[in-house]
Formats: sequence, structure tokens, C-alpha cells
Amino acid sequence: MKKIYIHIPDKEKRTTLEKICTEQDISIQELSLKDVNRTVAAVCGMPMKTNGPHKTAPAMYMLPEILLFYGIDDHELDSFLDAYNATGTAKIQRKAVVTPTNLGWTLFELAEELGKEIA
Repeated sequence: MKKIYIHIPDKEKRTTLEKICTEQDISIQELSLKDVNRTVAAVCGMPMKTNGPHKTAPAMYMLPEILLFYGIDDHELDSFLDAYNATGTAKIQRKAVVTPTNLGWTLFELAEELGKEIA
């Protein structure tokens, strides 16, 4: 199943995403603060045991704008991003595909890592 996990407060971006997802048969799942300290695997409903401690969000943490692609191949991802960029809607900086590497990370850890890439 093709799915995008999102936290997009901006209404214009959200409307654009919803339209493209409908056109490309991709479902959307909203992320919330309750997901911040869950692993990517848990957020995606995948059973996965992880070893070691995880970095958790500090008090008063605000989840940044983020897209997390799950079950979407490279061609579908390119098609989605091309469609989004063609709208002229402002870019979404934090985007990731679920990978074996990030499955064990908390959503907070993923957001922080993506933040380093845009800084």
C-alpha cells in the first residue's frame, strides 16, 4: 500500500498534497505529537524490535513539517515530487523514504536528521 505520513500545518501545501495523493492513489496518514517518540517502524505499523536507547523529543517540542513516504517505489516518488513541484507550491524541506536504516529511529530522530540536511 502506498502511503505518505504527513505533518503539514500549512493549508495550501496540505490541499496540494491531498489532490496529488488522490490522483496517484496514495493514502495519507496524519502524524501528531503522540508519534514523536515512536519509531518509524511503529508509526508505519511494522513489527520491529530495536536495540538500544532512542533519542526522545524534549519537552515542548514542536513537530516540524515533514513527509514520510512508505511503500512508494522510486518511479512513483519521482512522479509525486514532479507533480508537487509543478504546482509552484512552497517546498517541503523535510522529506524521507522509509528505509531499513531509519526504521529503528524515532520520528524525532528522523526529523532532527532531516533538519541537519537542510541547515
